[in-house]
Amino acid sequence: MVFFVPSRLSVAVGGVVVAVLVVWRKKKRKWELSRILPAIVVIRVNYLKPFDGESAGSSQATGFVVDGEKGIILTNRHVVGCGPIRAEATFSNKEEVSVSPLYRDPVHDFALLRFDKTRLSFIRSFPEIELAPEAARVGLDIRVVGNDSGEKVSILSGTLARLDRNAPSYDGYDDVNTFYLSAASNTSGGSSGSPVLDEHGRAVALNAGGSTHSSASFYLPLGGVKRALDSARRGRRLDRGTLRVVWRYQTCDELRRSGLSRDTEKAVRRRAQGLLVVDQVVGPRAAKLVEVGDALIRVADGQSFPRFDELERALDSRVGRTVDIEVERGGKRVCATGVVEDLHALVPSEFVEFGGGVLHSISYQTQRRGNLEENGVYVACAGFVLDAGGVPSHSVITALNEHPTPTLDDFEAAQAELADEDRATIRFYHVGDRFNDQVATIRINRRWFPPLRWVRVDPPSVHHHHHQHDHPCWESREMPAPRSAAVGKIKMKPTHPIKTKPFFQRTHATARANRVVSSLCKVSFDVLHAIDGVVDWHFAGCGVVVDSTRGLVAVDRNTVVTSLGEASVTFAAAVEVPAKVVFAHPTHNFALVQYDPSVLEDDDGPSTAPFSSLEEEEEEEDDDLKIGDELVFVGLCRANPDQSLSQKVTVTEISCVNIAQARVPRFRATNEEIAKFDQVLNKSLGGVLVSRKGQVVATWACYSFYSWHDEKNYEAFHAVGVRALVDVVSRWNDFDLHSIGFGLKRIPLSTARTSLKLEDAWVQKLRERHPNRSQVLSVAQLAHDEASSDVSEGDLLLGIDGLATATFRDVETATRDKSNVQLTLWRDNAVKTVTLATRRVFKSPGTDRVVVWSGLLLQRPHRAVLEMGAPTTNVYCSYFLYGSPASFSSLKACRFVLQVDGTDVFDLDDFIQVVSSIPDATTVRLKTSDLQGQQVANTLKTDYTFWPSHQLVYRQGDWLLLSF
Repeated sequence: MVFFVPSRLSVAVGGVVVAVLVVWRKKKRKWELSRILPAIVVIRVNYLKPFDGESAGSSQATGFVVDGEKGIILTNRHVVGCGPIRAEATFSNKEEVSVSPLYRDPVHDFALLRFDKTRLSFIRSFPEIELAPEAARVGLDIRVVGNDSGEKVSILSGTLARLDRNAPSYDGYDDVNTFYLSAASNTSGGSSGSPVLDEHGRAVALNAGGSTHSSASFYLPLGGVKRALDSARRGRRLDRGTLRVVWRYQTCDELRRSGLSRDTEKAVRRRAQGLLVVDQVVGPRAAKLVEVGDALIRVADGQSFPRFDELERALDSRVGRTVDIEVERGGKRVCATGVVEDLHALVPSEFVEFGGGVLHSISYQTQRRGNLEENGVYVACAGFVLDAGGVPSHSVITALNEHPTPTLDDFEAAQAELADEDRATIRFYHVGDRFNDQVATIRINRRWFPPLRWVRVDPPSVHHHHHQHDHPCWESREMPAPRSAAVGKIKMKPTHPIKTKPFFQRTHATARANRVVSSLCKVSFDVLHAIDGVVDWHFAGCGVVVDSTRGLVAVDRNTVVTSLGEASVTFAAAVEVPAKVVFAHPTHNFALVQYDPSVLEDDDGPSTAPFSSLEEEEEEEDDDLKIGDELVFVGLCRANPDQSLSQKVTVTEISCVNIAQARVPRFRATNEEIAKFDQVLNKSLGGVLVSRKGQVVATWACYSFYSWHDEKNYEAFHAVGVRALVDVVSRWNDFDLHSIGFGLKRIPLSTARTSLKLEDAWVQKLRERHPNRSQVLSVAQLAHDEASSDVSEGDLLLGIDGLATATFRDVETATRDKSNVQLTLWRDNAVKTVTLATRRVFKSPGTDRVVVWSGLLLQRPHRAVLEMGAPTTNVYCSYFLYGSPASFSSLKACRFVLQVDGTDVFDLDDFIQVVSSIPDATTVRLKTSDLQGQQVANTLKTDYTFWPSHQLVYRQGDWLLLSF
């Protein structure tokens, strides 16, 4: 069948056909991506310090060269941040160069970085991507090229769907007062800062973020970016003005519901589909100018119904001057005049390091998010001192020791009056709870954390290429301190006399409880560094005074988790005195802290708990605890530690501690028997158990254990006998104590006889040794060293020095006073006799030296690490600090350092000797191995400006901070 078409229609149809062919050919146009790919770089950023709501750490993103001649890269502001950073850009030929911030926009999500092209040896020409904001239109096909999901180069396609989207809202930093473009390109982490390209290879927008619930991606328009780039090329910083008003675009249908007059709507629709409306008023100045809901009609003498870019240009050109604005409020026109402030001045350019934390002024972003007043000092990171005092991060400090602190200068002046170890009150509120003022007490620490004040030094212009690219553009100085402030040992005496009676009232129902209660106290411990595998920073438990003359207090090792930290002892919630850790048992769950007893009057001070003496122990070879014992538990209430509690219990079972090693090796108690009772004890911080004789026979101690099932840490309380504690206290003056040095577990004699073929004669000897126990001990946890080389896992320990041993206490009694013992073992169906050098228990708090280098926390392998296997070296990395070179280079914790720049290191002295000669900003090669012996090679670049080298050494009963 043939159809005839009139000539006029034929022309029309032909026109359509031609148009379709043109469109088809246009879509077939080749995308010019290969030309611009060398201009796109992968950016790695190390955020050296927490700043303005963001934490320290590292991230990666995308950027692209916008000026190859001057070495300028465009990326997102949320990538660069406002605090100190170290950043590197990797080009497509895998050549790396340091970059430093040239311009950060105070509000919009873009920043300019600069690099020194002379430091790139293998790139002859630097292609750049042209900015073409005017090319953005609805329906434009785009490509987003960048480091999406860390894949170095990813090309995502999309079509621009909107040009007038309000700025997206995130959890942290938010852009305001600008339109955003959007498309369904499904960008994700790592693609921040990617160029949004048209088919000509021009950037029409800057990728900024996306939705986690859909494929929507959000792009920043490039109008303001182009103005900032032009200013940077001229060696100037773009002026940015603000009225401290957040505007939001609303369409006419929304405006009509808000009371927009019909005449205004008619005029608006001739030009656009909506108006800018006041969304938030930040601060009292802006509140006098406009109100929330006001619709913007005109700014200065510009065109009516301005859009975001027109409003921005009007304010930027009037910084420091007044501007007239006209708004419509409830259908009526209102005119007002306001002063345009410098938006750059509202971004913090200084910060203070105080007590391990980071403080700075309240930024415009924080003020806007929390609807805060401008006055106060923002806590970007609480650090050791503030966190220990109960002042959290993201708080605002309003006063220090009753001195108001509206600015950093005021805070610096207030802290200058406080000496090391002084107590000071601090007033603050949380950003999310501004009307709830709180008061806390902090303990000043200058010996570990000398206060520093840092100031950002921006480059004068883009032409200063020789500004230090390898270091952040920040300078520091020490903050003043009292002239009489002596930084050294821990002050054991409070600054004011103690007159309050520091013991609990004896109001319990039993005389046994009343006799012991005055010996109880609360022990608090704050961890300085995460050494020894610790899992938290602040701990509290119940202590018992074991020697009031010396001021010795025993507490479990889930309270004193490591040696490096600050301890305090509180008596009856009335008197708190500083203390220091003087002893931590390597295998048993107790440590000793010491306070100065002279600060308490003899008549009113706490009394020594009534423990059984060592002589009594030798006369009575009974166990600490036996089934059927009627005891009284006396402890401190968990919810209200100012109250003591007591409870009668009966021992129903004798068990033993069996704690598996955690993923991160840390202390676990071994060779301890525990008692179980006929009822559940009240929730407490811990306490003691008292016999009918009125003597303390056990402590109610807290144990920490790790669950491999859900990879979480848990706590449990158990009653453990005090004989091991008495061994230590009774020898305190002339300390000489030994232990067997490895872990043991209990095995039923029936299992030993049938499965391990133990001879009947030995079964009979063990039963005669303890008629009420039908058990034998087996070697279970060997610490790999020379002392235990003759002992193997699974050996049955039958006797020591000719005496049968069936309980943990048998072993301790046989080894505590001897440097060498003869062990009788059952191995491979035969009796073996070996001589063992016992392990000496030192009168020390445990780890006594920590080296901090480039953010690595290095120490000797502690016992828990030795239980994992033989160490490859004595330089063990227990942790790393975020924001440090170690963190930036992805160095891991729980590793041994084998080599530094090809030089073997066997101990901490070797390590210090090697690294001491390494200059700043130098790449260092490290060879490490994990706990299984798998070796890995890493590199890091030193940064002694922000991460100076030092070590913490325990000498003469105190910790010293030493630089190297």
